[in-house]
Amino acid sequence: MNSLARNADRRLVMTAVLMLALGLCSLLDAGCASNKPTKPSGFLKDYSGMNPVPEDPSMLYGERPNVNWKKYTRLMIDPVVVYRAPKAKAAAKPEELQKLADYFRNEAITALKDAYPVVDKPAPDVMRIRAAITDLDSANPWLNLAATVAIMTPVEMGGAAMEAEFMDSMTGERLAAVVDRKGGSPLSLGGFMGSYGQWDHAKGAFKEWIKMLKESLDEVHGRK
Repeated sequence: MNSLARNADRRLVMTAVLMLALGLCSLLDAGCASNKPTKPSGFLKDYSGMNPVPEDPSMLYGERPNVNWKKYTRLMIDPVVVYRAPKAKAAAKPEELQKLADYFRNEAITALKDAYPVVDKPAPDVMRIRAAITDLDSANPWLNLAATVAIMTPVEMGGAAMEAEFMDSMTGERLAAVVDRKGGSPLSLGGFMGSYGQWDHAKGAFKEWIKMLKESLDEVHGRK
């Protein structure tokens, strides 16, 4: 068999292996896109009144009726925590998880502080935000590199799940809460090149949630 034929056979084998991996991903729902609501982790304690969002079925959202969102012009952002449900799979070393939690909070502060100053004390115009990373899926850079060679696209994207609640900083009353999971893809959450960094798509999920929060705040304050 000449070298060209051998190379063709190798590509066929590699493609078959990668397609099998994709099939298993679909069966196990591991890191794949899902139309199912994200399973609560326990971080929020109370999930009553939360329902899937029609535009994004993976997201659960609940809001207290008649919230005067316009009164909240400043924010308190608690340190983001990594909350692991009892049966959650291990995702990373504790120090890596802490770096990702810090990254999430710092990105939020940077994106929001100009329009919505971030403070450290309660006040009538301050909304407090509590958030947790409740699950993390890492991309597999080596598998994605092999997949790109064989079928021209990465196959294991990574992503993250989170829960957050928004409260009146003076009373502690919950105003709204959200649960969501976002999986990466070559067209989102860090893009194609994000598939070659272990946590790039997880970081992309954080940025997407922060963007959604800012857009929601801008809408209620008439900035869009």
